[in-house]
Amino acid sequence: MAFAPNPLPPEIDYSTLALPLAEAMQAIGELNGAGRGLANPALVIRPLQRQEALLSSSMEGTYTTANALAIAEAGAETDVDDSTIEVRNYLRAFELADRLRQEIPISNRLIKQTHAMLLSGARRERGAHKRPGEYKDQQNFIGGRNRQIENARFIPPPPAETEIAMAALERYINRDQRGNTPAIIDAALFHYQFETIHPFADGNGRVGRILIPIFLMQENVLERPLLYLSPAVEGRKDDYVDLMLAVSRDGDWNGWLRFFLEMVTSSCRSACRTLSDLENLRHDMRSRVTNAGGSARDVMTIDDLFVTPVLSIPRLAERRGVTYPAAKAAVERLIALGILAEVESTSNPKLFICWPVVHLSEGR
Repeated sequence: MAFAPNPLPPEIDYSTLALPLAEAMQAIGELNGAGRGLANPALVIRPLQRQEALLSSSMEGTYTTANALAIAEAGAETDVDDSTIEVRNYLRAFELADRLRQEIPISNRLIKQTHAMLLSGARRERGAHKRPGEYKDQQNFIGGRNRQIENARFIPPPPAETEIAMAALERYINRDQRGNTPAIIDAALFHYQFETIHPFADGNGRVGRILIPIFLMQENVLERPLLYLSPAVEGRKDDYVDLMLAVSRDGDWNGWLRFFLEMVTSSCRSACRTLSDLENLRHDMRSRVTNAGGSARDVMTIDDLFVTPVLSIPRLAERRGVTYPAAKAAVERLIALGILAEVESTSNPKLFICWPVVHLSEGR
């Protein structure tokens, strides 16, 4: 037996959701306001995305560290393990989805291309039928002792019904008549439906969490990619799973919706604090460079470190349009100021890392 979810929307008792809905919308408004106040939003978005990639992947059993991820982002292909490749792919998949949603609506095409990017290039097999960019062709299931379907906690729709269910979901999220359903509620409905259909052989949780801010930006609720739920959900992963299962088993939509709204509120407030910390760190590092008589190029390098906190001297020379000796001298100045540190056991080229930015990516 498998479970196929009913088409959206369900009957929703909004009387019990009024307060958490209002709090979530207020929190999103505050986050949008914080984003508008940033001197350069691009410089603080990347650390937030790095934190999301680390935590969303760890929820699915893929673990790496922020410094290993930063080294992979910097283009170091040697000694990069499979887990780090998968987490780096999360960042690339989000970037692709964000770019595509500005060209086409959220659709099966966008979802499949996001999934293909997520699973591209990873050498480790997490199953014989991952099918990057394609929906499952064999029955999948969730939980179960000894990985046996007979012991599964939940069995989603079979492959023959997956395409039908996903087509219906695409029609729902892009419908013309939205009625009185707030977009933030639609995001919760969309996320439950996607995870319940479980259309891919692998990567469903990560793709589903990527799509939450993508959908909210499509609906003009979120102005910039600043909202990520994994940091909040990570501490309540059992509730996250159990409450979606309760919708399938008992029709308890309101329990799931209250939880989702609480996670949005918590994530917005956490993101606002992190944005403030990142702006303060950026201001402090720029001030240290300026007070030490650093050049405008050094200040530009500080900004670069928030996007990619690992660099090499050849790459810095190329990026700044200077000679190797000039780039080497710039790196040495940043090391003396405590902004950069040498990454041990790297050579050809030797890498240098900005630990303060990396630590904020890990939520420290």
